[in-house]
Amino acid sequence: MLLHTEVLARVEKEEIMPIQDAVSIHDVMSTDILTVRPEERIPEAARRLSERNVGAAIVEPETRGSRPGIISERDVLSCVASGRGPEYLHVADLFTPDAMTIPPDSSLQQAAKAMTSDGFRHLVVFDGEKTLGIVSIRDIVSHWSSEGQLPGLGAQIREAMTTEVFAVGLEDSLREAARKMGERGIGAAMVEPAKEGRPPGMISAREVLHSIAAGQDPDTERVADHLAPRRTFSAPDWSLSQAAEAMTKGGFQHIVVVDGSGIAGILSMRDLMRSLIGS
Repeated sequence: MLLHTEVLARVEKEEIMPIQDAVSIHDVMSTDILTVRPEERIPEAARRLSERNVGAAIVEPETRGSRPGIISERDVLSCVASGRGPEYLHVADLFTPDAMTIPPDSSLQQAAKAMTSDGFRHLVVFDGEKTLGIVSIRDIVSHWSSEGQLPGLGAQIREAMTTEVFAVGLEDSLREAARKMGERGIGAAMVEPAKEGRPPGMISAREVLHSIAAGQDPDTERVADHLAPRRTFSAPDWSLSQAAEAMTKGGFQHIVVVDGSGIAGILSMRDLMRSLIGS
């Protein structure tokens, strides 16, 4: 794992879009941080994540000045996918001890580059001595969307979406669905409808997290009982600006893209950010 200064040194060598204003990570980060302890059991940590409806929590180090750790809903998904029993594990068994961190005065473009290059949805804002906050892909995209800052917002969804849409079955167990998503490195999958002509469902790492938080057994719980309660659809010719607005205001991590022939693709928040910054 790279130190935050190393991340910035690497990012600054790459070509990034010009900074549009003086906004920094400090201006968009969340300071209302959820903190969990290494000794907490995974179902308890999942419950707290679920109650706060957040995708990651900070694990503070024992020594002041050391970099914090982080645990996310994707870690819980990976745990379920691996076949292990979450009820027997602790935060210490799953979390990343040295989280990817970034200084508070970094630009949004620098954070976006680090996120898309290394596959992170969250960065811990750290000043070298203490944790100041956490910034997510959603925080950055929401700011860009509200300000209409980047030229890439005018591009169409078809230019950024993933066309290989993966689906799981209604009768799959949560464990099986998690395993299939884990094998493909994705955080959400479509769910085949029970009847022809019905719209597809969706299941994501967030639904798996909620189930573990409730103390349910991923081997006996069915996908059919854990579909995402809401989903949003778009046409391929929507602009990324429209997609960003729908995702940030509606709280969606993914948009299902449909055309006259059915599902054309799926757009994730990471796909959107990657297209916006041209990485």
